[in-house]
Amino acid sequence: MPAEGRDAAGAIMRSETTRVGAFATGGRTANSPRKLALCAALVVAGCRSLLIDRTDGEVYRLLEDRQQAALGATSDVHIGEESGSIGATDRMYEFNPRAVDSQVPNEFKQPRVSGTAPGAETEDTQEQAEAGAPAAADVAAVDPVAAMTESIFAPSDLEQVTTFGLHEAVRYAMKHGRNLQSAKEDLYLAALDLTLERHLWTPQFVASVSGNWDYIDPGELPEVEDDAFGAVSDISLSQRLPYGGTVTARVIADLMRDLDQHVTVGESGAAILEAEIPLFRGAGKVAYESRYRAERELIYAARTLERFRREFMVLVAADYFNLQQSKAAIGNTFKAYQSRLADWEKADFFQQVGRSRTIFEAPRAKSSLRQAESQLVSAKERYASALDRFKIVIGMPVGQLLDVMDQESDEAAQAVDVLLPNVSEAVAAKTALKYRLDLLNVQDAVDDARRGAVIAQNNILPDLDFTGSVAWDSDPEHLKTSNYNADRSAYHAGLQFRVDDRKTERNAYRASLVLLRRAQRQYEESEDTVRADVQRALRRVAQQENLRRIQALNVEENEFRLQAARAQFDLGKSTNQDVVDAENDLLAARNDLATAVAAYRVAILEFRRDTGTLRLTHDGRLDMRALAIDDGG
Repeated sequence: MPAEGRDAAGAIMRSETTRVGAFATGGRTANSPRKLALCAALVVAGCRSLLIDRTDGEVYRLLEDRQQAALGATSDVHIGEESGSIGATDRMYEFNPRAVDSQVPNEFKQPRVSGTAPGAETEDTQEQAEAGAPAAADVAAVDPVAAMTESIFAPSDLEQVTTFGLHEAVRYAMKHGRNLQSAKEDLYLAALDLTLERHLWTPQFVASVSGNWDYIDPGELPEVEDDAFGAVSDISLSQRLPYGGTVTARVIADLMRDLDQHVTVGESGAAILEAEIPLFRGAGKVAYESRYRAERELIYAARTLERFRREFMVLVAADYFNLQQSKAAIGNTFKAYQSRLADWEKADFFQQVGRSRTIFEAPRAKSSLRQAESQLVSAKERYASALDRFKIVIGMPVGQLLDVMDQESDEAAQAVDVLLPNVSEAVAAKTALKYRLDLLNVQDAVDDARRGAVIAQNNILPDLDFTGSVAWDSDPEHLKTSNYNADRSAYHAGLQFRVDDRKTERNAYRASLVLLRRAQRQYEESEDTVRADVQRALRRVAQQENLRRIQALNVEENEFRLQAARAQFDLGKSTNQDVVDAENDLLAARNDLATAVAAYRVAILEFRRDTGTLRLTHDGRLDMRALAIDDGG
């Protein structure tokens, strides 16, 4: 709970306590039981928030330290504020929650008139349905895509549209992405486990108090009547030893009270220091295994989160670049539509004035126009659907209106083009083997398996345990629990040797060796996989670089071809079929170029990811300073 929140809660509690006190002393305070309950609720909420805040503070400090040690940098690992409110409802305890019937809603039984907007209601809907044709006003009410505009948004919605560049998209995804949030929570839980493990290796305090009342009904024998109360308190402090065993200090106090005579008939105490230390089985570093594992598991979790952040960033960027490609396809198709509309208007005019070269020119131009209309409608639908899927990936409500920047205007996206270093395949593979975080986890898993084999080997040993203690009792001549008598000290030392069947341990040891060899093979396979990833990434970068160059040349050639076809057509040396073909090829070339640009940028980011050299800022954006290519200037 924030400090200001706790102060406010404290003020309310003090106010309510004053009123409750007035009620208890006879003052007139209305609804005091309800206000007392409010005070109790505020106290509980304050304690709950305090526990959460203290836990979060300890975990986040630990995570920052471990990230710095494992990665040399920190990232945003906060999982969000937590009030501790569970939101319990009666439905939680129902055997059949949220039951539904088998009926179809009445709204789904109403026929929709063709050409009307979904959910539209008009006074003459029934008449149109009977006539079999929609009214012109209803056709106009259809989604604005039917108006053959370049935008997928209605003019009235343009002010509500949020436009993202690459940095904005990644930043939003890193803050709201559901999968990333789950990955952060996995790291948080690993840190939470480590805080407990570290705590278990600190002195453990335990205090207990027990009381009992004994009464013997005398019946016909009054002399046997007994009415007594006894109490025993036990306070201990224990410490686990890193190389096995436990040391414990205890203080015990015993009190006996005669309730009939109202006198204390017995009061004694004892102080004990004892130790249990294994010498064979369970001795050595194997005793510290839980601490080793918890500490290393947090490092693995930190690497896993950072690897996930990088993969998630590449995934978001790839989807974003594909959205830019889809948006470019809409623009290219819209340009083609405008061009074909002009061609059809010209062909239709020539036909009307009798200047058409053939009777096919106007119908051909109109067919080409309809094709462009169809392509534009389809391109818009693909873009809108891709936007919805992208919103789900980055954690944005699907109902929110979103658009992305054009390929030509997004400087952050264009900056990706210069992130490709001039390195050989050998250097790239060597770098990946050093920096790939997932490979480091697999490599460290081999050492974990080695420790497992050492533990299994140790478990085969016989049990040889040392026990020792020294105790001081209180003086029986005095009724005082802390009056220890040095003359009544008791010392104890012992050894216990035990050998039994070790078939289970023998098999476990053999199995641990199998797991060790398996871990080593897994690392060898992971190394080869990393090398293959790097080789594929390099090939893909080279492929997409060539495709981008080829498609850029293809666009230039088809633009020249279209100009030539139009000139030939205007001179009467060809038909508009050549123009239509040139327009179709130019549209395909432009779309292929947009696709190649997007794929090239994705390939660069994947190369950086697969070599372990992708670096992100604290909030998940590309760290352009760390990724900057040295041009020697």
